Amino acid sequence: MAFVAFLLVSAIGIQKAVAQQSVAAATLTAVPEAEGDFDFSVQEPVAPHPDIARLGTIPDWSVLDRYQKSITREEFTYLLNHCYARRESDYNGMIEIQFDRARIRKQSNFSAGGYYDLFFKPGAFAPPSENRYWRSAVEHEALPKNNNRPLEGIRIAVDPGHIGGIWHTWDDRNFKIGKDTIAVQEGRMTLKVAEILARDLSALGATVYLTRHELEPVTDLRVEDLREEARSYLIRKRKVPSSGMISQTAKVMFAISSEIRTRADLVNESMRPDLALCLHFNAAPWRGRIALNAPNHLHLLINGCYSDGEIKEDDTRLEMLLRLLQRVYYEEVGLADTLAKTMQRETGLPHMGYGGNSGKAVIDNKYVWARNLLANRMFMCPVIFFEPYCMNNKEVFARVQAGEYEGLREFGGKYKKNIYQEYADGVTAGLVRYFRQRR
Repeated sequence: MAFVAFLLVSAIGIQKAVAQQSVAAATLTAVPEAEGDFDFSVQEPVAPHPDIARLGTIPDWSVLDRYQKSITREEFTYLLNHCYARRESDYNGMIEIQFDRARIRKQSNFSAGGYYDLFFKPGAFAPPSENRYWRSAVEHEALPKNNNRPLEGIRIAVDPGHIGGIWHTWDDRNFKIGKDTIAVQEGRMTLKVAEILARDLSALGATVYLTRHELEPVTDLRVEDLREEARSYLIRKRKVPSSGMISQTAKVMFAISSEIRTRADLVNESMRPDLALCLHFNAAPWRGRIALNAPNHLHLLINGCYSDGEIKEDDTRLEMLLRLLQRVYYEEVGLADTLAKTMQRETGLPHMGYGGNSGKAVIDNKYVWARNLLANRMFMCPVIFFEPYCMNNKEVFARVQAGEYEGLREFGGKYKKNIYQEYADGVTAGLVRYFRQRR
């Protein structure tokens, strides 16, 4: 009963705190000018704190000025409905498509904050705007016949997912079975694949950048630095800021929000690549004791499938629109379709589907899905997010234990390369095929 009372008191305190920040209606105030005489004046509405993502920033809508009249109404509507919004109802009240413009709400929780008007290009299809740092495959110089460097001039950022090392307890992608086994640590494994890709893609002419080179965070912030920010975030989201919730939220802010946003700054401000490859290994959920009974499969992700809650976050809504207006979708979907085929051929893995609302099919390829993740939203270029191999699958576990061997070894009755080389070869083959076809 004491705990329930604590929750009730905490919830009431949160409601009061939010209410104090959220006075959205105009109020009348009586100001005495003289005895018995009052002047009734109207106060301006007080805006609450905007609804933004974890460690997000209040958006500057003027960044859309450069995209005025750069896209037709038909193409804007197609991209929004086909890829970016999970369903049309998810952007109701946030984006209103009119005859000559899209009216975009500036602050989701404050109607008096007004709208940003993005005017459409009248008439026929408009070519993509030049207001982006990346170039599509067809914008690069044509390749001479029999060229052995098909990636010449292509700038590629490779993002090894998670952190690994002593930080594995913060990103929760680590397990170990038995005393004399190698720990399955996603951050370490993705870095191995990234290093192979850097070597192989460079040999094919690409300029390759890694967002991290070691088993250390890129961000300078740590969990203890983010506790107060976590508390404020929980209050804004009308959640009880218990010590456990603060600790868990600060942990996520460190390992995901701050880490990926710092990598995004590197990608967008320093590397400025033509595409980014986000490397991950998958895992099936387990309850209680770790068991190696997971299925094994493969899927690739592009950015899209924003839910209503995500679109209501003001900074997320702006970031989604920036991707839409840069026409990132067309390059992403072409790359993902080609890469999924070469990855499937290299790994032999079946596809994985999304049964719920977090993923959306956008092309006729069962290996490719649209999903909104922080990295594939924040990296302002085409991003392919890889999720091959389930780490808690029996065969995958055995291949991790085998390490980086030369040649082939037998697993499940088939001879296979080491898992890191196989992963990298599937990616490399897809990039070579894609750019050979389009340059």
